[in-house]
Amino acid sequence: MTTNPPAGSGILGMIGDGRCRIRFDRTLRHPLPAVWAALTDPAKFATWMQGCRIDPRVGGEVFFDFGEEGSATGVITAIRSAGEADPVAELVHTWDWDSIPTSQVTWRLEPHEVGTRLILTHVDLPTEPATDFAVGWHIILDVLDRYFAGRSWADVWDQYPALAEHYQALLATGAEPR
Repeated sequence: MTTNPPAGSGILGMIGDGRCRIRFDRTLRHPLPAVWAALTDPAKFATWMQGCRIDPRVGGEVFFDFGEEGSATGVITAIRSAGEADPVAELVHTWDWDSIPTSQVTWRLEPHEVGTRLILTHVDLPTEPATDFAVGWHIILDVLDRYFAGRSWADVWDQYPALAEHYQALLATGAEPR
């Protein structure tokens, strides 16, 4: 196992009854409206999440295509844009992958002095896919950051083995994530 967690690492752990929770807390050096648009504007979303779709309304579908690895679908259950009275934006959707029970993903955006604080949580996951999903979310958030920086994300999946080792070790501790 690596001695230091990889940059941008999330938290993965058990939350009881054999279910897992993934949580990432990242600071993006981009304004909240731009990050929100990248998540909710269908054309922008499809640019950085190639082959993926979003219909940004309650009841709208999200579709994540991971090529040979498979795909996930979901339905948006809540969506809230940031405003003057409440500067927080939130997108909540279900996550359905193959025969794995439905789980929930929440993207929460908050203003931050250097841009946007993005908190992503994925809850109610069975243990089996939790490591792979943690690695996937880690890489997806790296792609989002590279999208804003204008950098290629062609090599981003090269970090998969090291990330898998890291998240497997987190899950093996059996600790409850914060």
